[in-house]
Amino acid sequence: MKNETPQPRVLLVWPQPLDYLPPPAFSDNQVTLCPRDLAKGGGLEFCSIPQGIVECPSGDFDLYEFVHRCNQIEDKKFDLILIWLCSYSISGCKPLNTKKFGCPTVLLSGDTHHGIAPISRLLGYCIQENFDYVVTPHNRQHLHWFASVGVKNLAWLPLISMTVITHEWVQTREKRVTFFGRVSIYHPRRSLLINALRESGLPLVIKSGRREEGAHLFAHSLISLNCSLNGDINFRNLEIISAGGFLLTDRLSFASGFDEYLTPGLYCDTYDSYAELVEKIKFYLENPESAIEIAKRAYEKFFNDWHPKYRIADLINWVFNGDLPNFYAAKSEPRFSISIFSRDLVGTRLPIYEAAQELHRLYERPRVLVSRNCPPVIVADLLDLPRLDLYVEPGFPLHDLYTIFTSYGKDLLRVRVASAIGSCSGEDWDLLILRVTDEQLVRISSYAKENLNFLIVKVDSQLTRSSLVYSCRFAFVLGNENQINFSNAQKIG
Repeated sequence: MKNETPQPRVLLVWPQPLDYLPPPAFSDNQVTLCPRDLAKGGGLEFCSIPQGIVECPSGDFDLYEFVHRCNQIEDKKFDLILIWLCSYSISGCKPLNTKKFGCPTVLLSGDTHHGIAPISRLLGYCIQENFDYVVTPHNRQHLHWFASVGVKNLAWLPLISMTVITHEWVQTREKRVTFFGRVSIYHPRRSLLINALRESGLPLVIKSGRREEGAHLFAHSLISLNCSLNGDINFRNLEIISAGGFLLTDRLSFASGFDEYLTPGLYCDTYDSYAELVEKIKFYLENPESAIEIAKRAYEKFFNDWHPKYRIADLINWVFNGDLPNFYAAKSEPRFSISIFSRDLVGTRLPIYEAAQELHRLYERPRVLVSRNCPPVIVADLLDLPRLDLYVEPGFPLHDLYTIFTSYGKDLLRVRVASAIGSCSGEDWDLLILRVTDEQLVRISSYAKENLNFLIVKVDSQLTRSSLVYSCRFAFVLGNENQINFSNAQKIG
């Protein structure tokens, strides 16, 4: 009998509460480390805590030294090092010296869609440890940032770290809308939608608890509602589908990969606003066969193609055989070329993007104005925030972006020239991105020192030959070299 190919020996560092987000099995020959303060669990969303976990230190620690001192790990040699980190866990656990093992290293980039400088922190760690590969399960739209700092091997492997709780297929459903999950101050849009639905008179079930309970509800409900935290492809999408539920979720950006993967109308449906959400709920309550047909198609697709085991196989095959399906290759996202070309501006671009992203989490339709002489790449960066009302000053070179986004022109249509809605002057903006001369900067900085909460910027416009006054909550003021000379955006959140 032909011998099976041995599975790689994997070392996984997993700084997550084990009963909130259990670690995936990337190999049958795997050692999983978890910081001591997380290894006991506390998330209470799964019935049991995985066994055989090795407790590791919290904070910064030398991974190579720890492994070689740990009596629980007998075989110190590994074929693959996997580190799962996101913005909120990097301060609590940061393994160092990962390259000393002499094998490929992979950064599994978790949540980069919320928090303080979430992408910047991961980029700094990635550069420090010089990872061979970077994979994101949630945020395909952020991979171009890694490319802009020189990371070569980048992939989007949707929800590779998901723990699957399945349910047998249920044909006859309750005519109700189920929302299962957290509604908290960290999910402002989700809270607004749920509170509004509560008052709508629609048949609504809202519950949180263990994932097994969620799977049961998804399977027996006609409609299962999801809302991303901030434009991310979250676990709930496939949790609903793998239980046989009909997924109705918020519409994400072109850069997320959602439309190509879950294909609204074929495997799920989406909404953009509260009014559209109510309209679609009423449609499917009146046409239950449509919801069940979509749910059945997605349920079968999950087990044939979307199960996390297939993405794990893609990762292993990519690292050891060099093969990755083009669909999951990060370079397929159209902003890669302009992002890499503008890598010298990352120090300006990324703080602007992270501030805008947090506004996008906090507010339903944040208004952003970019002045005409700012680099076009700044607008390109912001296009993956689907609820951003994005404006540019008259004279902004939008044609430079159309040449790059030929196949995604529909997303550029929501970039509006401010003059199309009247004068820029007197408008209130949530975020202003402004490039000024040194003389103008002196006046702005002097005024801003006394007006940090509500900045008013007055500059001369060559286009109108008069003064324009911009009222804004937050501002980035760029100098002649496109460097950030002033910002009060650290107050966001």
